Amino acid sequence: MKTNRIRQTGSVSHRGEAEDISGGYYIGMDGGGTSTTILVWDGEQELFRTTAGGLNYNSFGPELVQRTLRQVASDLTRAGFAPKDCLAIGIGCAGVSNPAVPAYMREKLAEAGYGCPVLVVGDEEAAMAGGLRKQDGMLLISGTGSVCLGQAGQGTKKYRTGGYGHLIDDEGSAYAMGRDILSAVIRAEDGRDVPTVLRQAVFERLGISSIPEMIGYVYDRNHTKKEIAALASLLSLPQVKEDAAAKRIMDKAAGQLKELVATVARRIREDNGAGELTLVLHGSVLKKNERIREQLKAGLAQDCPAVRLEEAANDAARGAAELAGDLCR
Repeated sequence: MKTNRIRQTGSVSHRGEAEDISGGYYIGMDGGGTSTTILVWDGEQELFRTTAGGLNYNSFGPELVQRTLRQVASDLTRAGFAPKDCLAIGIGCAGVSNPAVPAYMREKLAEAGYGCPVLVVGDEEAAMAGGLRKQDGMLLISGTGSVCLGQAGQGTKKYRTGGYGHLIDDEGSAYAMGRDILSAVIRAEDGRDVPTVLRQAVFERLGISSIPEMIGYVYDRNHTKKEIAALASLLSLPQVKEDAAAKRIMDKAAGQLKELVATVARRIREDNGAGELTLVLHGSVLKKNERIREQLKAGLAQDCPAVRLEEAANDAARGAAELAGDLCR
């Protein structure tokens, strides 16, 4: 297929006028709760990028998913990518263990004119496909939740630690740290620990002025785990970073994330022999919290010297597009 290279303007990439896309194309989607990245790929290079609304079926319901997929179809058609020319679609998003999610997405895409195969996988699988491609290694994610994935044998052997939800797992995640922040405020309030500047930081963030109000906020069913997870960003505030309680929370998270990686690394090496293992970091905690990232690196250097940190080869949208491409091989 002949294509001209895309040029990028903001979050949208535009094709050259002389481009010939008669050979078909693939779509990759990295679906989040509030926004989705859409990538058009011809099997060799990216042709177009844009963003649309969220794809979180479990959190926001089918109406959001339907609106987003309609927007995707409209935007791509307007950009010159006809649904009939799409060879396959790959979608990475949360909540796909619910069997209603993939079925609903396929139904709505078919209604929009996409008769091609549609693969729906977890957002972590799309991130792994983009970050590592077929290379042996690991992907560590710490955002609202946390999980470490590994692969060997050019992607044929899969490994996993963590990622079992905020009620029983997700150690080292933003949610876990948000909960620990709230716990630190309570412990300081009743004298089990020394005072912490996290108290004022939490009060200001939530727009409250007392512990009873904080408790009311936490147990209000209208507030989701994402709102608790959002409190983790307080740990990066200048006035908070040197607080003793904040340091303990961040160091605890770094240790838990290291444990996820070390366990996957051990299992890969036991099954496939010794050798260096690539590790790609992904998620808001690892991108934005410097202390956790550096503590994690130091811990791995000491306990897992065979683990080598590398930048992701590509993002999750590209990973989803490449998974779509695999459907046609």
